[in-house]
Amino acid sequence: MRVPVNWLKSYIDFQYSPQELADKLTMLGLEVEGIEYMGEGLEGIIVGEIKKVKPHPNADKLVICEVDTGQELLQIITGAPNVKEGIKVPVAPVGVTLPGGLKIKKARLRGENSYGMICSIDELGLSEKRASGIMILDEDAEVGTDIIDYLHLDEYVLKLDLTPNYARCLGLLGIAREIKSVLGNEIKKPDTDLVESESESIENYISIEVEDKDLCPRYTGRVIKNIKIGPSPRWMQARLRAAGIRPINNIVDITNYVMLEYNQPLHAFDYDKIDKKIIVRRGKEQEKLITLDNKERELDEEVLVIADTEKALGLAGVMGGANSEVCDDTTTVFLESAYFNPVNIRKTAKKFALPSEASHRFEREVDIEGVIAASNRAAYLMQKYAGGEIVRGIVDVYPEPRRLHAINLDTGYVNKILGLNLDKTEIEDMLTRLEFKVEERDSKSLKVMVPSFRSDIEREADLIEEVARMYGYNNIPVTRPESKQRGRKTYKQHLEDITRNYMSAMGLDEVITFSLTGKKVYDDLDIPEDSSLRNWVKVKNPLNEALSILRTSLLPSIIEVLSNNAKRQVETMSVYELGKIFTRIKEKKRPEERVVLAGGCMGKTDDPWKTGAPDFFYLKGVVVDYLRELGLDGLDFTPSKLPFLHPGRTAEIYYRDTRIGIMGELMPDIADRFNLRSGTAVFQLDFETIVEEADLDRQYEQLPRYPAVERDMAVVVENEVFAGSLLKLIRENGGKLLKKAGLFDLYQGKQIPEGYKSLAFKLVFQAHDRTLTDDEVNEVFNSIMDQLKDKFGAEIRGV
Repeated sequence: MRVPVNWLKSYIDFQYSPQELADKLTMLGLEVEGIEYMGEGLEGIIVGEIKKVKPHPNADKLVICEVDTGQELLQIITGAPNVKEGIKVPVAPVGVTLPGGLKIKKARLRGENSYGMICSIDELGLSEKRASGIMILDEDAEVGTDIIDYLHLDEYVLKLDLTPNYARCLGLLGIAREIKSVLGNEIKKPDTDLVESESESIENYISIEVEDKDLCPRYTGRVIKNIKIGPSPRWMQARLRAAGIRPINNIVDITNYVMLEYNQPLHAFDYDKIDKKIIVRRGKEQEKLITLDNKERELDEEVLVIADTEKALGLAGVMGGANSEVCDDTTTVFLESAYFNPVNIRKTAKKFALPSEASHRFEREVDIEGVIAASNRAAYLMQKYAGGEIVRGIVDVYPEPRRLHAINLDTGYVNKILGLNLDKTEIEDMLTRLEFKVEERDSKSLKVMVPSFRSDIEREADLIEEVARMYGYNNIPVTRPESKQRGRKTYKQHLEDITRNYMSAMGLDEVITFSLTGKKVYDDLDIPEDSSLRNWVKVKNPLNEALSILRTSLLPSIIEVLSNNAKRQVETMSVYELGKIFTRIKEKKRPEERVVLAGGCMGKTDDPWKTGAPDFFYLKGVVVDYLRELGLDGLDFTPSKLPFLHPGRTAEIYYRDTRIGIMGELMPDIADRFNLRSGTAVFQLDFETIVEEADLDRQYEQLPRYPAVERDMAVVVENEVFAGSLLKLIRENGGKLLKKAGLFDLYQGKQIPEGYKSLAFKLVFQAHDRTLTDDEVNEVFNSIMDQLKDKFGAEIRGV
């Protein structure tokens, strides 16, 4: 927003320089981006009168003018088509530099001397459009007057960048209130001394009906007749230009002028172009309106319009219609001053891409109690500067007047938040200076009534901010926050760091996917309708189907990440994610939220000394080593079935009989459906359970001093028997002497009966206090063999 300083001074007296004023406003929370002087570059340009005009003897398109500057007669040559004797013009004598940087020098044009320049409006920097002739001033312009004084350009302008909570300062009276709160000077209210017609009443001219009071809580209208359209006063035009608004005519300029004063947009309709009844209603489907920018707009029921009984007249709070526009032959106007719903105005302006000064203010909420004052001010100015006659009365449709909002303020809490020691009287004085009405509630609190123009004040914290502004942020002492404990990460956060570091060290890249997903990916994974994975939490108003539910597993998200990269010719990829899943529980109002760790790998390995692609067994190694890093040794893997995972390469992971996750290889048809290579594998672990079971306390074990004894064992079992089950039994029966046990070979072929397989294990025995004898090892080894035979029917193939 642009704030002309002299205009602001007409409402409140202050002695600040423009820079001091900018500093004061900044400390009050109004950010000042810069300061501009309107008369910049116009020094030395004066008002002159053309006394004589004669043709140039050597140029058909040039004329020689004799110009009176009040001090001397200058001969100036020009080619302007609108030059003539007797007119007043801006003159730049020799030595003056124009705003564009052109320095005026004595010139000789086709044999004749020229001692200055007669300027056009764009040469003065007052218009961006190139003018077709010189600027002609009013007849009453006094010869010799400085053009800065004549055009009222001796003005500094502050450029403000206002946040939405300072919407009240989009009007100069709002800024004057802020200055008043600091200086205590009274505000000089604008003149509104109306003289209304004695003979005619508003009821004979217009009636108003508001169909949707939610979108238009208050609407007022009045009629001014016998006006004469013409230019507005020069001082008003100068103020509007300084504020960044182009003057049009006296009626339109007055509505803009009052808007800048009161932060209340107004609109003037040509009364003779409308029916005698105004209806504030929603638009109709396929209804058309040509707005003031001469563009046809198609309306609908989401748009609020101002209409009469026959047609729409304008987009409420955004832009008027061309069918009721004030023009040169207008003699009577209907003046609108209203309060419109901010959300609806924002939607309408966005829908039609029509940002305007009016919509900008309505979007941020205007003062609903200020609409009458703005209407009175505009009517007064129209009467004074357009010769209007004000019809007696005003129509005010205000079915549900608003009550002032009251907030209880704990003065002790104010001091606690701000780190101050203010007494109740000081706090009351600060708020009173901001025009809050304050009453004592009890010895420790105040009852504060919020004025209607402060829609940004909703709760106690907002009042505390006002106290801080009045006290001065720069006056609040700097103190260290008191703390008896140093901040540190929780145990869970520590495990999250370990997890991320480990996964990164293993070559997996972290991904972060949306918690919102769609049903389609679950359908593509052939997940049954009765599966717990379909216990979704549905989004009420989803952006689209792909973001309509909260995910119940991270596996679909991981598979989609791999798929999207595979489609972009990424051949090898390993990823993981640590994130939340959500499951709807019928007995509970809120869904169950759990943090899980999921990952997946696809493609071929980057390591030249390895063969094959990262697959189920590669991923199993990553998972097992990760869990072992967190102290979860002795895992059990049991077969599992998920429709999208290979039945022979899918396992549920258990630790101490507690299920902590699942891993597996994608079914070939599922992998193909997602454009993935065969062998793509995924896993998901319940991180919440891992946190409960993790044991990071490491017990020191002395390095072994005595040699270990290794024994290999090959057994033949039925295909249905899992290697994990055999390993679990081996470890359970190995006692303290068995240090390691692992599978190193799987064989099916010659010498092995059909339906059977040979599994080879390596067992490592060791004691910390002696060298083991063959008899000690054989005793444990044979015991293990006997257990394998009894429980699984294993036949010894070789030892």
